[in-house]
Amino acid sequence: MQSFAASTYPGQTSALLFRVVPPGAAAAAEYGGARLWQLDSGDRAGYAAAASPSRAARGDGWLLHTHLRPGTWFMRLEGAGGSPAAAPADITFRIPPTPPAVTYLGTFRVACDAVGTSGAARPCRVDAVPIDESAAAAALVAAEGSGLAAPVTALARRYPPSLAGTGLAAPSVPEFRVDTRLWLAAIDWNALAAGSAPPPQPPPRSQAPRTDDTAFEHARLVSVLASGFDAGPALLLLPFLIPIALIVQAIQADQRNRRSAEEAQRQAEALRAAALAQQQWSPCTAAIAATLAPDNVERHLRATLAPGREAGRRTALPGAWQTTVTRVVFRHCGATPDHHGIEVATRWSATRPGEAEPAFDAVYSRTVADATLDGRLLHSTRPPWELPVASEAACRPLADYCGAAGSALLLQEVTRGVTEARDAIAAGR
Repeated sequence: MQSFAASTYPGQTSALLFRVVPPGAAAAAEYGGARLWQLDSGDRAGYAAAASPSRAARGDGWLLHTHLRPGTWFMRLEGAGGSPAAAPADITFRIPPTPPAVTYLGTFRVACDAVGTSGAARPCRVDAVPIDESAAAAALVAAEGSGLAAPVTALARRYPPSLAGTGLAAPSVPEFRVDTRLWLAAIDWNALAAGSAPPPQPPPRSQAPRTDDTAFEHARLVSVLASGFDAGPALLLLPFLIPIALIVQAIQADQRNRRSAEEAQRQAEALRAAALAQQQWSPCTAAIAATLAPDNVERHLRATLAPGREAGRRTALPGAWQTTVTRVVFRHCGATPDHHGIEVATRWSATRPGEAEPAFDAVYSRTVADATLDGRLLHSTRPPWELPVASEAACRPLADYCGAAGSALLLQEVTRGVTEARDAIAAGR
């Protein structure tokens, strides 16, 4: 259980209240849980495990997520009807810059198919379009909110949104910009393009051979052998045993030195190869960095896809559509170290005249074929709110991106990531 009073930082965060119920029933519906990500910051991991303000509220299906920051959020309701295989419901909602103490998201109904003759579990799903029970939400907060203000209703929207349902025309000449916060947070792509595998590290001190331990082992061996004889024979035996122990030590020391020398040679060769590769490819990687710089990409997209708006942008009225390039990643792909592709993510939003909140807000990404998983990426695989476009970017040798033709290819791949997202919106995908 989680009290309303402990679910928000006044003026900084909001508590999120919503309800999940089966159709026509007062009891709580079974569902697997909800996960949330903030789209504006591109969180790596989502919030999970909603609580309830009280047992009675839980019994009525009321759920609470705590301390949500202002911004646009994506929520996935999973496992309806207690079945992990049930189709999830994806929604978005917005917490305003001055967050209310409690934001009411809506009430979601769970629908389940009829039970078949085989007795198999019924497939269930959450309806992503909520119904408005603002009065019931206000009554709950009044009864259990310890004096908190009434909740502000911000009904969730199905994700992805449908262009047809917004009454907006398809995007044709949007306003372009880049969000360098997410761009730079995604990855240091230049290091990925130019960096070589680091040379092997020396073994930890605890694993390195220790001469003193080996010497004590052989001294103990001599002592054990000598103890099996009388003093006289032992004195005669010792001159023979000690040289043998010293010979063994010398052989082991020689092996260690050889291994150390071989390892040092391997490291030196790796460093020489890395230096040679850096010298060979640095003009190319510098050109790639300049071509894919955020300001250069922004200028290119405006000049290529919105030349009229770019020419008169200082006096033109703002259009309905805005496109934000949130990520461009020069990404390794395939089985060889010199192959890369261009991953592009864009966020598209449009606002109807006279309205403050976008009527359409969605994120699309064009990923790279056979991309290598990389822990340095904020999202190494496509996150759940990014929608695929018609194709994947090709995996090409690094040499293809060098020179004037390479720069043109880079910008062509970025442009294609944008235009395929635009076409997917127009097609209703």
